[in-house]
Amino acid sequence: MKKYDHILIFVLFLTVYIIFSNQRVTTSMDIDVLRYASDWVESGYYGSEQKLSSGIAYSPKTKLFYPMEGIGVTAPLAVFIQLSKFLSSESDFEIYLFNQVFSALAVMFIYLMLILFIKKRKSIVYTAVFAFGTPVFVHSKYLLPEPLTLLAVTTAMYFLLKFRSKPKSHYLFFSGLSTGYTLLTRPDAPIFAGIFFVLAVYTIWKTGKCLFVKNTVYYALGFSVFAMTFLISNDQRYGSFLETGYTISREEVKASLEKDLPETYMRFETAAKKVEKEDASDENYIEAIKYYRQYQSQQKFLEETQKVINEYGNENTAFYTNGFLNFLHGIYLILFSPNRSIFFLSPFLFMLLIPIYGYFRKFRIEFALAGTVVAGYLILYALRAPLSYAGSAAWGVRYLLPVYPFLILSAVFYERSEFSRKKPARNIFYSLCILSVLFQIIGSSVNYQSVQMPLEYKCKQIYGTSDMTWAHESRKSMMTDFSSSLLLNNMRIISGSLTEEQKAYGVDTGPNDWFFWQVLKGEGRLVEGKDTGSFKALLFLLLITAAGSTYLLLRKTGGNKE
Repeated sequence: MKKYDHILIFVLFLTVYIIFSNQRVTTSMDIDVLRYASDWVESGYYGSEQKLSSGIAYSPKTKLFYPMEGIGVTAPLAVFIQLSKFLSSESDFEIYLFNQVFSALAVMFIYLMLILFIKKRKSIVYTAVFAFGTPVFVHSKYLLPEPLTLLAVTTAMYFLLKFRSKPKSHYLFFSGLSTGYTLLTRPDAPIFAGIFFVLAVYTIWKTGKCLFVKNTVYYALGFSVFAMTFLISNDQRYGSFLETGYTISREEVKASLEKDLPETYMRFETAAKKVEKEDASDENYIEAIKYYRQYQSQQKFLEETQKVINEYGNENTAFYTNGFLNFLHGIYLILFSPNRSIFFLSPFLFMLLIPIYGYFRKFRIEFALAGTVVAGYLILYALRAPLSYAGSAAWGVRYLLPVYPFLILSAVFYERSEFSRKKPARNIFYSLCILSVLFQIIGSSVNYQSVQMPLEYKCKQIYGTSDMTWAHESRKSMMTDFSSSLLLNNMRIISGSLTEEQKAYGVDTGPNDWFFWQVLKGEGRLVEGKDTGSFKALLFLLLITAAGSTYLLLRKTGGNKE
């Protein structure tokens, strides 16, 4: 049964993630991707004539609205939506398993990577710390794209490392396939895909020069599958192979909308003239309503685009930067700030990196390329600090989630170092692991909107709502001011020590954002006004499954030194 250890890992962390989930849509990005995926399932078309949500892009080429998230996120979510309709038309529970499934799969591949170099028992420990001691734990709650990106990054790394230990060409194909898939998930994915491609080619060359051409072709073939999908889908939507909707000129969008609006209204008038009465079964009535809604969507988006142009300018890639000092401030915010930085929320990672310098001479090229991936993400979001370094208002630096597999792999060097064998170092490391897990539990216990919304409420009172200054100031406070940090405010909400803004807004105290807590108390959005019997049965099954998986893993590792 040894070869099925990874399945137990997947089942264990999936069940725990569900138990600590909230099963709700919480951010505008969730709504964006969910609405467009649902529309895709219902209409059969990717892209909509209507502006279904806020985080969208308008294509001057197709005259349609598209979600800002990549097709690599929307398509899998559409599958979950279809599955939900098939299994239970009255419940959306299956849809909200989306991120829990991909987060647990990513954790499973972390385990498969570690076990290539570390004994089984230690690999399970490091995997558990990664799963529960990093923001992956909290981000598994929300319907966001990062866990799927994390999975693609992790599988790409695993299959390349697997090839390094057992040089079989099909591993390279799968690694290339996963690398290419990252391009379909987030606009920053070219940082990883481009540099990792170079790392893969170097690994192929170092592994065997005789089969270099053959193995490189295998990797490139895998990579090209989704890379071509990326290019073709961009061209079909926006008329450019590299345009994903994030960098399209606002002036171009404005000019297109100003031209499209009269045409859309004429189509509405033409269809409306054929309507004799308001009859939902009348094709002319349906067509008239369609064009009227399309006209409203285009008009609304034109107004929003003009407003953004007035406030931020034409280019859609504006960086919130005031020079080099602000860039350094961004680096500090991402790495060390006591708000939501990488090493503050997961301090055990800092300990893992300490022994790496001793191995640099032996793996200098690998370290340089892997470090370039991390530096690329770091630089990109440091340039956008303070407002975007953490990804809106989510827990931790969720935009930086794809670099966490590189950081956790340092556990291999930590385990092989003399530093890890020193008792003081081990005690500090275990203490930091416990602290990291505790931080994530605090982070998962409260819906972050309980912190964000009171801040917005306060800023609206100060700045008014005539422009977006209130949104700018509330986000800036969340990103940079520790008194507004999620960690501190979650502790306040759990303990009942609310700020004046939270009291005025009416924030519920206590741990209010766990699936199991809502089921046991019979309170919360998920169970309010519903029969909790089925949820209690589900919770019981999840607890039994988690306990059983844990028991089997302990039994398999308890009697040996693997």
